[in-house]
Amino acid sequence: MPGNNYELEDVTVKYKSDMNSESGSAPRDRGMYVSTSKAFILAFLAIAIAVGVGIIVHFAGPGSTFECKCTYPTSDSGSSSAAMQQCKDWAAAGQVEICSACPAATQTPCPSTASTSSPAPTQPPVSTTGATIVTTQAPSSTPKPTVKDVRIPLHMMPIKYTVELQVFMYAPLEPAEFYFNGSVVVSFECKNATDMIYLHSNKLNYTGSFDVKTENGLENLYSRHTFDLDRQFLIVHMTEKCAINKNYTLEIPHFRGPLAADLAGLYLSSYTRENKTIHIATSQMQPTDARKTFPCMDEPAIKAQFEVTLVRKSHMVSISNMPIISNASRADDWFADKFAVTPKMSTYLLAFIICDFNYTENTTENDVTYRAYARPDAVDQTPYSLETGVKILTFFEKYFNVTYPLPKQDMIAIPDFSAGAMENWGLITYRETAMLYQPGVSSAGNKQRVAVVVSHELAHQWFGNLVTPSWWDDLWLNEGFASYVEYMGVDHVHPDWKMFEQFVVEDLQDVFNFDGLISSHPVYVPVAHPDEINEIFDRISYAKGASIIRMMRFFLGDDNFQKGLTNYLRSLEYGAAFHDDLWYALGNRSDFNVKEVMDTWTLQMNYPTVMVSHSQTGQITLTQSRYLQDPKATDPGKYVSPFGYKWYIPFTYTTSSRQRFNVTSNDVKWLNKTGNSEVVNDTDILAPGVGWVLGNPMQYGYYRVNYDITNWNMLIQQLVTDHKVIHAINRAQIINDAWSLAQSGDLAMEVALQTTNYLDKEREYVPWAAASSQLSFVNSMLARHPLYGSFRKFMRNKTEDTFNELTMNNTNALHLDSYVRSAITDLACTYGIQECINEAKRLFRQWKNNPDDNPVDPGIKSTVYCTAVAEGTLDDWEFALARYRVENLAAEKSRLLSALACSRESWVLSRYLQMAIDQSSQSEIRRQDAVSVIVYISRNTIGRSLAWDLFRDKWDFFLNEHGRQLYAFTRLISGVTDWFNSPQKYQELQAFIASKNDLGSGARAFDQALEKTRSNIKWMVANVPVIQTWLQSQGF
Repeated sequence: MPGNNYELEDVTVKYKSDMNSESGSAPRDRGMYVSTSKAFILAFLAIAIAVGVGIIVHFAGPGSTFECKCTYPTSDSGSSSAAMQQCKDWAAAGQVEICSACPAATQTPCPSTASTSSPAPTQPPVSTTGATIVTTQAPSSTPKPTVKDVRIPLHMMPIKYTVELQVFMYAPLEPAEFYFNGSVVVSFECKNATDMIYLHSNKLNYTGSFDVKTENGLENLYSRHTFDLDRQFLIVHMTEKCAINKNYTLEIPHFRGPLAADLAGLYLSSYTRENKTIHIATSQMQPTDARKTFPCMDEPAIKAQFEVTLVRKSHMVSISNMPIISNASRADDWFADKFAVTPKMSTYLLAFIICDFNYTENTTENDVTYRAYARPDAVDQTPYSLETGVKILTFFEKYFNVTYPLPKQDMIAIPDFSAGAMENWGLITYRETAMLYQPGVSSAGNKQRVAVVVSHELAHQWFGNLVTPSWWDDLWLNEGFASYVEYMGVDHVHPDWKMFEQFVVEDLQDVFNFDGLISSHPVYVPVAHPDEINEIFDRISYAKGASIIRMMRFFLGDDNFQKGLTNYLRSLEYGAAFHDDLWYALGNRSDFNVKEVMDTWTLQMNYPTVMVSHSQTGQITLTQSRYLQDPKATDPGKYVSPFGYKWYIPFTYTTSSRQRFNVTSNDVKWLNKTGNSEVVNDTDILAPGVGWVLGNPMQYGYYRVNYDITNWNMLIQQLVTDHKVIHAINRAQIINDAWSLAQSGDLAMEVALQTTNYLDKEREYVPWAAASSQLSFVNSMLARHPLYGSFRKFMRNKTEDTFNELTMNNTNALHLDSYVRSAITDLACTYGIQECINEAKRLFRQWKNNPDDNPVDPGIKSTVYCTAVAEGTLDDWEFALARYRVENLAAEKSRLLSALACSRESWVLSRYLQMAIDQSSQSEIRRQDAVSVIVYISRNTIGRSLAWDLFRDKWDFFLNEHGRQLYAFTRLISGVTDWFNSPQKYQELQAFIASKNDLGSGARAFDQALEKTRSNIKWMVANVPVIQTWLQSQGF
């Protein structure tokens, strides 16, 4: 599943309580009026309460378990009875859980309940033999320690689930009342004698007795079931222990769950067609939300087969992982679609969708049916993703030498989706921006985004689906591989896009920033609780994983790498893997101890800098050290390096006399993890000051390179004299390494500044992307500093000639030419080149005068829209909002959302922030886009403080809505704090964190925010005077 790593123009709640407050009626007057009928009811309630108290007093004692059955009478208004409410009040006040919630939507769940069975519970259990019970915890004012031992016991292993789900999302129900019913039959094999079956369950209500049968089906072994809510366990107790190696069947005849728009499990989405809201049901199970849809053993390694039936209304269609094999009509216009049995697979890869979408269709060389589903109004935007998917699926089958095992591969664009996409086996779900493409309206960036995400998800059909990590601590085996292999797939379809050049700025250099912090984490990281699992869906698992796999492919050689992957996939197909399994498969294809090398890259965080000392002719000396953005930062010791932060480093180099960048595995000079210096003798190494040495050609290695000042000066002079002598990847590397080493204090800032001297001659995308990234950081730091005016002039000087040459005319531009023009146009308008601003305003005005004829080239739309809104009037802002409302293409809507954040009116930005958090039925910003809007406003100098204030004021809202989501919460925290660079802001952030007991899945993001703020403060103190002096020396 790709995260939200968005293009220039793209935007790329679990465990939330379902509690509803109970409202009473206003009094008629200052007296009290009671009718005869109500007096009778109140008398009856009083008797019921007395009986209830007697029962509680009689039975409530140490070790006892209780259940308040939902049979008390209710008032005329339909609110919960006084007796039940009193029961809840007593439960809330005591140490023993004595009641469970009723299924009525108007009632409030009781305090949480737990099981007495292993693992050791933190609360007493609630036992039931047939009454309804809710497996949802209510919030407590006193937070409990997070449970860590959440792994499910494996005494009974599932063989097959037979699941039926029926969604109720139709009138006369209101959306807040939508729900689904289900039933499940699970066949198990007894692995260890036990009288308890453990399943995961979250937010599901159960009604009626369960059945546990032996193979002959003659005896029901069901006794009762209990819940451990801290671990989200449903525990089915049997009357006797199971017999080892014998099969058993558990039937749960009825459960019910809420169909909410929370983007997790089976959830509600919607879209508008012909001014009518159309509701659909869709799903997102990864990592731990299959249990929110049906009771199951919801861990990645616990694979089983699934036989699914989805019950729908006649005007809808249902889609799941496998093809439909039959359907049957039922009463009241319901139809039951039965799907073919899946292969053995993990629960998190299941997908259930009921919608009214249309599709386009194609077939692969191996006769796999490939369909692309979308809203009826958007299905004409599917041909590109469908065509790309067919080509890449076929390519991967050949490259991995493993046939795609399912009969079909569907893709579907979902209106509301938390991530970029999800690799459900046979039914990949996408955010609309990641799948839909419209020629002439979508940009080159949109097109590449679609191709990359399609390739990423198809890679998962092998890495993750066919072979699955044993536990989430090896998430990188999924995401790192898919994040690297995605480049291979797109490069196969579009070799002219130079995808492997783009890799260094899109992934490697991007994750360097994250991984240079002491609050980073190893690629392989122990996790337990769902919040911890959600935290590691980050750039380390994705981009660092991809980067070290790319490095490994380089030093092993392509042939060994490819054949090793085939061995890995074939030997473990339909099973689960540990990272050592991969090292074994790759090591068998080479003379290499792959594990010994790669453990130094996966079991410790951060990365090395290789210092290249060039002090004499024919020789360089190599020394490694740990890179940290702030070397003086205190390591909290959460992750202790087993290698003392030393690595096995595959070092390569080239020289000014040789200039060979197409290095191979034969050119590698290994630096040992012992950390001793290595001396390299080579007659191609000229004397210091005569020629240069450049380390890490093509930046295959996951390390930075530093040099003595003489060599730095020689490299910089080469860029100024003839930059094309050095490959574009390494021009980007020189800029990135220099600025990052300056930030850590390992290199003088003057050297980093000089790497930009040649930029007015640069015309390739990758070096400009690297430079823009570094200079945007400087821009963010100086935005409110008196020095900003001089920096702005400097940036205009570096950009103006290139902008004048390229202009804003993108007609018939090649893919990467469009990328360069987009980047330069953005810089030109951002830093105040008047020709850019005037043209942006003119184009926007022309569009405004004729909204049905947009004259702006897709490649520069983001810049034009933002500039026009920033320079324009309220009427211009309202026009952009109006276009957002009617736009049918998701990528265009995303551009407009971003542009609306460019206003320079603080009250307009405040209004926009309120729109982003509006949860009413009239809300105009989708929940999936809310975080993006706030982050966009945070990037606006005028909006920074507004977003930070809102984040603090509405903390409970953000925690409840996004605090358990993948990606979103981390991105929000990073976005609103990224610009902090003063002691005042550090103290504000520190005090805010200290005031919160529950940080959701944002704990690591807050640690990183604190560390980045400290680093930014030090950067300001150390470098602002240097930059000021340098700018003055340059005449700015």
